[in-house]
Amino acid sequence: MRRLRNDLPYTFRPPLPKAWFRPFALWLNRRSLLERKYRIAEIEEQGFSGLAAKVAAGDAVLLAPNHADHADPHLMMEVGRRHGMRLHFMAAREIFEEKAIRTWALQSMGIFSVDRDGPDLAAIKTAITLLGDGVPMVIYPEGEIYHHHERLDPLHEGVASILMKAAARLPEGRTAWLVPVGMRFHHDPAVEATFSGRLDRLEDRIGWTPKPSMPVRERIIRLGTGIMALKEVEYLGEAGRGELQERLTSLCERLLGQVEERMGSDPKASNPPERVRAMRYRLRRRLLDEDDPPAQAEREMLLDDLDRVFTALQAHSYIGDYLLAEPTLDRHAETIMKLEEDLFGFPAYPVARRGLVRAGKPIDVTAMIAAGDLPKKGGPTRLTALLEKRLTALIQSSPGGPETPV
Repeated sequence: MRRLRNDLPYTFRPPLPKAWFRPFALWLNRRSLLERKYRIAEIEEQGFSGLAAKVAAGDAVLLAPNHADHADPHLMMEVGRRHGMRLHFMAAREIFEEKAIRTWALQSMGIFSVDRDGPDLAAIKTAITLLGDGVPMVIYPEGEIYHHHERLDPLHEGVASILMKAAARLPEGRTAWLVPVGMRFHHDPAVEATFSGRLDRLEDRIGWTPKPSMPVRERIIRLGTGIMALKEVEYLGEAGRGELQERLTSLCERLLGQVEERMGSDPKASNPPERVRAMRYRLRRRLLDEDDPPAQAEREMLLDDLDRVFTALQAHSYIGDYLLAEPTLDRHAETIMKLEEDLFGFPAYPVARRGLVRAGKPIDVTAMIAAGDLPKKGGPTRLTALLEKRLTALIQSSPGGPETPV
């Protein structure tokens, strides 16, 4: 996850696809981004062969992958190329706010922005229109990249809601499909030789003397506990006690509680990611209040609160037993990458990886609506639960890859 400490006003960026640009962008995606930046040496994909026919028939096809890695959208783009599908993506507003040339390239590939923290009606209407026009779309229902490929985080109901609204507008004879897509990454065994040096740099980053003689798993847990203590002291004044998972949960709850006490809580937000989104929306709305702009002291407090909710989401994103339950090569690599992103801003990709992309059985949303299984009230919740079940089965049953303990 990347820190979102900004008070920029949001500008919706619509898709502006350019046919002439697409071949070059797809080539660049394969050669520069997938192969060189993200070190994806091989892509194994399953279950996509029948989707092109649904797209050709004009059906509304929405692909909903888990969000496991920064390479995710680039893999999806490549899979779409292989099957002749011009996929459009809904993407976080923040990636459009970095460089003008990047914004132009994204929009030229049919990628449009969404403000994840508020009711972005422009993005919702755009998605519904595209689906109604038979344009295949990709939306990540987790919303954030958590770097635990075999566990799902709570899914947004927005994906289900968008597709149900699109389905209601389709003429007879056309169908709305929700396609769960499970994504996994398997590392070349050579990654194990990189662990010690990368942990050296991480330990040095927080002022520790590296301990290369210590077993890797112990170093990761020790490092995570040390970072945890630093965050506890920074925000709470003292380091906590108890098991790591208990402390992670406590830090998340206390930080969110502090901000909610000042800004008010959202009764509809039932889990930490939803509460974080609700608080970011309220904080940014106050920061951008033109009628009653905050004074400098209040402004600093609001920005500090953005840091608090960001740290709360970081604490929530670490699953205490993820590495301990199955200390595989891939889980070690994922955890180190996650620590690198949190301490350095971006993870390292030092060795070749294999991407596994599996499309599950498409969910016939049109048929479910017709049968009364997805009523307007409560339907998105039911459809999201079904998607979560299907996605969980896909990512936990993914075959192949080195799964021996380190």
